[in-house]
Amino acid sequence: MKKIILILCLLHSTFKYYKAQVQDISFNVQSHFQPVIKAAEKLSDNPEVADTIKKIQHFDYSINSFPIYKKYQVEPLSYAKHKEKQIWTGTQSFIKGGYGFMYNTPILELYYGNKNDKDLRYGIYYNLFASNKQLQNVGYSGFTDHIANAFAEKYIAKHSLKFNLDYSNNKLYNYGFDTSKTKFSDKDLYRQQYYYWSPSITIKSNYTDSSKIHHDIVVSYYNLQNYQDARENNIKLNTTLNKRIQQENFFLNLSYDYYNHKLHKDTLNNHLFTLMPYFIAKNADAEIRVGIKTTLDAFHTSKFYFYPIFFGNYNLYRHIIEVFAGVDGQLQKNSIYSLSRENPFINTQFYTNNNSIHLTNSNQSIHIYAGFKGRLSSKTDYIVQGSYERWDSLYFFNIYYHPVAMIDNQYIVEYDNTTLYTLNAQLRYDASSQLKLFASGYYYYYQLKNFEKPWQKPLYKAQLAAHYQLNELFSFKTDMFLISERWAKSRTGNELMKSIVDINFTAEYQRTKKLSVFLTLNNIANLRYYQWYHYPSQRFNLILGFTYIPF
Repeated sequence: MKKIILILCLLHSTFKYYKAQVQDISFNVQSHFQPVIKAAEKLSDNPEVADTIKKIQHFDYSINSFPIYKKYQVEPLSYAKHKEKQIWTGTQSFIKGGYGFMYNTPILELYYGNKNDKDLRYGIYYNLFASNKQLQNVGYSGFTDHIANAFAEKYIAKHSLKFNLDYSNNKLYNYGFDTSKTKFSDKDLYRQQYYYWSPSITIKSNYTDSSKIHHDIVVSYYNLQNYQDARENNIKLNTTLNKRIQQENFFLNLSYDYYNHKLHKDTLNNHLFTLMPYFIAKNADAEIRVGIKTTLDAFHTSKFYFYPIFFGNYNLYRHIIEVFAGVDGQLQKNSIYSLSRENPFINTQFYTNNNSIHLTNSNQSIHIYAGFKGRLSSKTDYIVQGSYERWDSLYFFNIYYHPVAMIDNQYIVEYDNTTLYTLNAQLRYDASSQLKLFASGYYYYYQLKNFEKPWQKPLYKAQLAAHYQLNELFSFKTDMFLISERWAKSRTGNELMKSIVDINFTAEYQRTKKLSVFLTLNNIANLRYYQWYHYPSQRFNLILGFTYIPF
């Protein structure tokens, strides 16, 4: 019994000893080392050898060359007109010539400019376009257009300085009368001719520092004279200042226009002052423009006009759909130059009973527009837009019916307060590098205050253009135009002019890198349509020509 008690005492003492040995003893070790156990790398069940030789992708070593000069495009020979000014900015010399067989139409274009120079660019351009054929049952319809342009642009430090000189001499005849009723032994009795020249100087900053005030200053002058002894002078100063502050661009536009009209029996002066501050803020998906425009019109009387400036654009879905809307307005100066460029058959001696030209500026008091645009793919762009415009004194063209003379071959300008609704859509589709398509359409709805009809204005128009590059040698172009019926005043009432359908086609053969030849077919349907009342168009015409780059 004593032995058992002794054994139990020994076991108890041993237990207490070991219990004392396992008391909580902790050590706090500080170190920058952070141990990490790497994942085990297992061998793949299907081992394979990595090929260190990379495959070369397929390369196309062909050179897709393109001419840096503009391809020749003959405008539809619709009627004798004041040809629009063209400005050539290419840096290559070329010669273009052609001849239209149906209406004795010579065509010549010349351009010479310096080669690529980072500090200086200059060039000179000349264009001749004429016809001397007689259209059936109307007066002599020949015309001759001379157009020239010279420019020089110099880059200096942080600025660019550009000088530009435009010149045109456009001779035509007011042939819109019935030769079975009225005949002239001397065609100079209804001759018209416009002489125009315009120099301009532009100074533009090219700062890379956004903290500086960027500026764009243009000073220009033009002089216009015509065969009816009307003269017009214009001096214009336009300045735009731009300052970037954080994410916004602030702009200030200042402009001054002075017009001097020396007419057959009167002299008129018009001063236009415009001040337009606005700012633009944008990011990857949105853009906003807000400002105000103020214009002082000192013509017959002095008037102030105020226009809101707002534009917003938002990328709704990946630039496939972008929505936009805006509000603005403008005072449109109606001058002899602007009106004759649209309708060269206007009478600049008298328009109304006051025996002087009736010049009135058109006030677009409000212009609201909205629409959507986007890119359906890298090949397709589109835009759809609707607008609302309210005009004070919107201009319209009408035949001047002399109370005695029955020739009725010149136009006057008449004005009416007008509300205009417009819907337009445009689509560009590059089907491939060879085929490119473009389509557009416009619809107009006029609400007039005094006039019965929107004289000479179309209610809709459409255009379809296509360009096909068959290969490096052959290319083809086609243009199709559709203009709706238009209303015109006649001595007996209102007359509805037929719609216009015009189809043109051009084929070009690139003989060498320097020489190409082309064939153009104008008015393929051979229709005699009227863009202006009493003024028929030329019918089918065939033009052969060439383009040559001497150096």
